[in-house]
Amino acid sequence: MSQTAIRIGLLAVLCAPAFVGGSAAGFAQEQRRHFTSRGSVELGGSISFQATQPVANDRTSDVIYDLTVLPYVGYFILDGFELGVNPAGLVLTSAGSTTITSLRILAAPSYNFRTSTIATPFVEGLAGLTTMTTSVSGGGTSTASGFTWGGRAGVKVGVVERGLLNLGIQYLRITVNPSGAPGRNGSNDFSVTAGWTVWL
Repeated sequence: MSQTAIRIGLLAVLCAPAFVGGSAAGFAQEQRRHFTSRGSVELGGSISFQATQPVANDRTSDVIYDLTVLPYVGYFILDGFELGVNPAGLVLTSAGSTTITSLRILAAPSYNFRTSTIATPFVEGLAGLTTMTTSVSGGGTSTASGFTWGGRAGVKVGVVERGLLNLGIQYLRITVNPSGAPGRNGSNDFSVTAGWTVWL
């Protein structure tokens, strides 16, 4: 074996521990990276379905169906500070011959308070546009829209690797004024929320 080959072999043996150590350190650093770190992406949302049948004096009314789908996308521009958006929130309510469809697009900037536990408290602002369409079978269709704002506070719990259970309390002031309305139309919504997100 030539001296050149021997020297290359010795160099590889001497450098191997440093290479392995560096790779292990990099892997460990990735494992320790918190989801609130700058550059992280959060994807998910929530979905719910409810059927309610009103009863008055032993007489039942038409069943009211409610379907809510609220997707979410967020990006951490700084550690803890996330720019998020609810890109196409859908609330569908159907009762008898009437169907109400609400489409909601909201900006959702938030701050996440990093802790040493699996629970991460957060506060979130909400602002955007809601459009509501009311359709009556055999009748007409009307559409109204307006500004929506509010906020949410809660906690994100890391229950599995890169998976977060989102629990919170939310308030939304929804305005959906038809054309020519003399005053505000809409609702003030208080809700307890639960959803699921993953981070990349």
